[in-house]
Amino acid sequence: MSILDAAFDLLQCPSCGAPLVAADGGASCPSRHHFDRARQGYLGLRAAHKGKGAPASGDTVEMLEARERFQGAGFHDDIRAAVLAAVPADARGWLADLGGGTGWYASAILDARPDLRGVVLDASVPAVRTAARAHERLAAVSADVWTGIPLRDASVNVALRIFAPGSASEVRRILAPGGTVVVVVPDADHMRELGHGLKLLKVPAGKADEVAVSIPDAALVSRAEVRSRVALTVEQALDAVFMGPNAFHQDRAKVGAVLEGWSAPISVTLAVTVLALRVP
Repeated sequence: MSILDAAFDLLQCPSCGAPLVAADGGASCPSRHHFDRARQGYLGLRAAHKGKGAPASGDTVEMLEARERFQGAGFHDDIRAAVLAAVPADARGWLADLGGGTGWYASAILDARPDLRGVVLDASVPAVRTAARAHERLAAVSADVWTGIPLRDASVNVALRIFAPGSASEVRRILAPGGTVVVVVPDADHMRELGHGLKLLKVPAGKADEVAVSIPDAALVSRAEVRSRVALTVEQALDAVFMGPNAFHQDRAKVGAVLEGWSAPISVTLAVTVLALRVP
């Protein structure tokens, strides 16, 4: 049995919330909603939600390539280590990486926690194509987790929300008793230097404090501040800007022209808070 076949134990229909079962070429529910299984190995569960418009399309290939280069250079290694430290050492059952992209974080956790199986859910089809090949115990699903998480109630033992927005109530719904959610929140001064002369999206101060109390019955079990100063080339600084949501609002050539006028290497602050919350 493939890991995607095993994941039907926790998948639900994004249209009606009924359990999904494997069907010819994909998956279906009792209400006859059908979803295709791509030849690349992921399941497509993107569906329109009433009053919320079409599902998000997620990160582009260019954004994913920029993030791969940035992560490949080691700039997020400390963040990944802090995320791993926040996952219980005896974790078992299912891990859900919500908005997990290519599965970079989830794969590292599965390597270190052999009793976990995982599923990455992301709106980006190019991302889940990569995630489907990232780890033998990692299933990949294309889904817009902003409008709803297509996982059954109390089905997940560990959930991740890493640089990804989402509904705290939905995360609470899918967590099994005693389950843990690990959240990475950028701090207000995260990459602040790149905002000088550039109209980049800003993170409001106190965001981590809001997340820490976002699930009323959850206990905060760990909080880690991960901070560093990194020296970036112009191309690396461009990747830092264009691997995230700024890519939807900026032109790479124009930002590059601004950065070329700066003195390289460019010193940039990386500052995030890693929170672990556990439900009763």
